[in-house]
Amino acid sequence: MAAIDRGKEIIKEAIRASQAGLVARIPVADEANLVVFERALRAADIQRMLIQKGVRVEFYFPEAPVEQAKKLMLKFINEAPAGIREIVLPYRSRDCADAQAALELPEVQAALIRRGITAQIQRIDDKPSIIVASIDQVINGELDRYLRERE
Repeated sequence: MAAIDRGKEIIKEAIRASQAGLVARIPVADEANLVVFERALRAADIQRMLIQKGVRVEFYFPEAPVEQAKKLMLKFINEAPAGIREIVLPYRSRDCADAQAALELPEVQAALIRRGITAQIQRIDDKPSIIVASIDQVINGELDRYLRERE
């Protein structure tokens, strides 16, 4: 019962976050979770929310990270203008291994060779590169203090 209650809460959050007339898409990990979510979806309070907001709910199995990276890379490669000879693909540290695995896939390599393009993964910093400070923070020296601590 706790799993269904948790499923109902996730569905309610998705409904609240959706705009009227749209589909709330909820990822599920496996068939067992799908059964729980489908049971939760049949609850009267969920059905009432769906009708009131005019939203539909759809469950889906998300693609593996390597598959997602592969699709993105193939899109970049296939849509690159004719003069492009190199593509640098920026990825956060936590995603670099999956991106590298996708780059090495035969399908991606074949697309690169066909287009005469080379590609490389560039690790990007996980730290923010834009800092926003109020005038008071600048005047009070808080911004200077923060920047000194980051060095």
